[in-house]
Amino acid sequence: MVKEITKYPTKPSLEFGANVRFFNDELFALIQDLKDTIEVNSLDALAAFQIGSPLSVIVVKKGGEFLELINPRVLKREGSVEPVETTAYFPGMSAKTKRYEKITLMYEDRDATQKFLEADGELAITLQRKVDYTFGSHFRFRLDKDEQKLFDSKLEFGTDAITKNDCPTVFKRDRILQVFKFLFVFGLLGVMAGFFVSEDNLSILVSTENYIMASMLGLVVAYFFYAQYEGRQYKHCTSCQIGNIIGTCIISLLKLLALFLASYFLL
Repeated sequence: MVKEITKYPTKPSLEFGANVRFFNDELFALIQDLKDTIEVNSLDALAAFQIGSPLSVIVVKKGGEFLELINPRVLKREGSVEPVETTAYFPGMSAKTKRYEKITLMYEDRDATQKFLEADGELAITLQRKVDYTFGSHFRFRLDKDEQKLFDSKLEFGTDAITKNDCPTVFKRDRILQVFKFLFVFGLLGVMAGFFVSEDNLSILVSTENYIMASMLGLVVAYFFYAQYEGRQYKHCTSCQIGNIIGTCIISLLKLLALFLASYFLL
């Protein structure tokens, strides 16, 4: 029977990774479901997790025939490769992972007979990915830190077209805004302090406020030009980013104007 393939963001529960203990009709039905689902979806392999079963079972289609792997365990690993992988769990998404080039797998067949399988190339990569699923895991956990960030961006925007040269969610220019916000708060505190300082100290406070506002204006100008420079470093930063930059500058200038008016009339 064809089953619905489990897809992100569905997460495995703690029951996944259960070893098969009973080689019965229920197990054979699960294996047939995996085969039917592979055929209908034109896939190379499926793990039981991918159709909602907690059992440690993998079915691989190889050379027109099906390889049934029950309770698979990787015994030996050799070499390393960094393939770009896809999986039905993350439909339409890909990521560069880290895998072993060759593996030796121990498993049981439907007669509960222990067997061994040596695999390399695409088969080894496929088997490693499916073994991950038998433990309720997936290839995201095989990505390095930078690749994980990139893959999470793909998931967030629902497209595989994002590359490392796409717009990040955090920019260096944001640090300029952080300094601007700090000075703005400091300026507001200065205006409030004007009600409590003596006449002798008021002139010092006014001068300090003027320096703060001049610095804030300089930061807005610096932000405007640096933000455009930074945006050009990423090929997918387009008009939406320019709009955000202009909008941020306008808001910052309005805050500066409000601080200037408060300082002018209250100090």
